[in-house]
Amino acid sequence: MRNCRLPSRDQCYELIEECRVPAHIVAHSEAAAQLGVFLAERLNAAGRTVNTELVDRACLLHDLFRVCEFPLEDFSAFEPPPTEVDQATWRRLKAEYDGTRHEDAAAAFLSEAYPVLAETIRKHRYTAILDGQDTPRTWEEKLVYYADKRVMHDRIVPLRERLDEAHQRNAARRQAAGFDDADIIRIDAAIFALEADLFDAIALEPDTVTSDLIESFHL
Repeated sequence: MRNCRLPSRDQCYELIEECRVPAHIVAHSEAAAQLGVFLAERLNAAGRTVNTELVDRACLLHDLFRVCEFPLEDFSAFEPPPTEVDQATWRRLKAEYDGTRHEDAAAAFLSEAYPVLAETIRKHRYTAILDGQDTPRTWEEKLVYYADKRVMHDRIVPLRERLDEAHQRNAARRQAAGFDDADIIRIDAAIFALEADLFDAIALEPDTVTSDLIESFHL
């Protein structure tokens, strides 16, 4: 795992620019990377073996193709307003990966050059944690999955707050996909169990880990 091929951070940002990733998605991904790397460093300090660079790159690129799931008819909510090039790029990507979830689209895009990175990104889907085939198993997969679930927009927040916001925002889509309350309760419980395992290993309380705390470790 430590020797897997990865893009540099500069190359990640080149991919982000190539795909014209919206600014709010970039901010979300950067916050997830901040948290994911912090947790990876703490796990390494506690004697685990975690590829911190893999966690960083996967967090930065985990929503590379998030626009594939956006309705692209009304851009009024985007800030800053997208350019014509942005809009054309997003429509092309959505057409190319028609019907593909953003996790799978990003994994397909990256799989030839960076297969381990692609697989790590593919497993951050909300329901993956209870999927026998796709459940995150490595430390790196678990950290990318978890970091995404702790970042609401561009802020690291308590897990319950983030999940409740996501449930409200995605209620209609999940209902259409056949999810019921029992499914959500089971998945959320598994995410909280993952959180407990991670934080037991590093002897910290989850809700104490904020951007301010992370930054204080690097002063």
